[in-house]
Amino acid sequence: MTASTVMKLLLINKKDHQVRLFTLALAVMALPVAAALPQYNLYLADLSKDLSVSNSIKINDTATYINQPAFSGDGNSLFFTLEQGGDAAVQTDIGVYVIADKKQDVLTKTALSEYSPTLLPDGSGVSVVVVEADQTQRLWKVDWQGNSSLLKTEPKGVGYHAWGPHQDLLLFILGDQEDNHTVRYLDKNGKLTTLATGVGRALSWQPGTEKGYYTQARQDQLYLSFYDVKTTTVTATELALPAGGQDLVWWSADRLLVSAGTKIYQWKATGKQDWTLWLDLSKDCGTEISRFALNKERSRLAFVCKL
Repeated sequence: MTASTVMKLLLINKKDHQVRLFTLALAVMALPVAAALPQYNLYLADLSKDLSVSNSIKINDTATYINQPAFSGDGNSLFFTLEQGGDAAVQTDIGVYVIADKKQDVLTKTALSEYSPTLLPDGSGVSVVVVEADQTQRLWKVDWQGNSSLLKTEPKGVGYHAWGPHQDLLLFILGDQEDNHTVRYLDKNGKLTTLATGVGRALSWQPGTEKGYYTQARQDQLYLSFYDVKTTTVTATELALPAGGQDLVWWSADRLLVSAGTKIYQWKATGKQDWTLWLDLSKDCGTEISRFALNKERSRLAFVCKL
C-alpha cells in the first residue's frame, strides 16, 4: 500500500461515515511506508457497579497512534498498539501501562510492526499481528520478557484475531480489495474455514458458549453475525450496528456492547430488542470512541478517543 493510496482512503466522502470508518480501520493494518497514522488518546477509568465512570486519566503524554487496548489477566496492566518515532516508515510496538505505578513502557521494541495484542489462552504472553519484512502479516507470540516468535505459519494476511474456548481462532483476513476481506475460523488442528466475505473488523466470542461473533457489510451498513462451532453453522442476523459502530465487547454472557460516536450501546442476546444506551463518554471524548476494553472484574474501562 502506497502513501498516496492511504491518503485517498483518508479522504473518502464524510457522508459515507460507516464506509469511511471501515476503510480506515483496515488501512492502518498495512502501512509499510511513511504516512501519517490517525491520532488518538487512550484513557483509563474506574467503572462502578451503577455504570458511572470516575478517575479517568489519559495515559499517553502526547497524541499519537495508540490503539487496540487489552487488559492483562490480573487486570494490573494494559497493553496496546503504539506508534514509535521515526520518519522513514510507520512502525508500531506493543506498549504496556502498569496501572498501580502509572508507568508506560513497551513490551516489544523491534524493527517490525506489531498490532492487536491479545492474551494467549495459556497465559504465557500475548499474540500479535506482525507485519514482517516482506509485508506478510501473520500471528506471532510475544512472551512476558518481550521475546517474539512465529505462532501460526498459516494463514497469511491476518488483520485481527480473537481466541475461542478450545485454542481455536476467529481471524480477519485481508483481501486484495475492501469487499474481499474475510472472517475465517481456525480450529486447534489447523483446519481453516471461511465464514463470510465483506466483513467488519470486530471479532468477539460470547462467554460460556462456542459462538464467535463478527460483522458483515450489507448496503454500506454492518450487521451482526455469528458462527456456532458446536453445530458448524453460520447465522447472519438482521441486527444492524449503530451508525459508526464497529467494535464489540461482551459485558456478560447475554449482554453485548458496541462503541459508536461518543457512546457505548448494549444489546441483550436473550431478547430481540435493538441497541440501547449503556454508557455516555462524551465528557472525556468529544469526537468518537475507536476501541474499548474491560478488565475481567468489570471494574475498569479503557477506551480510545480519536482526535
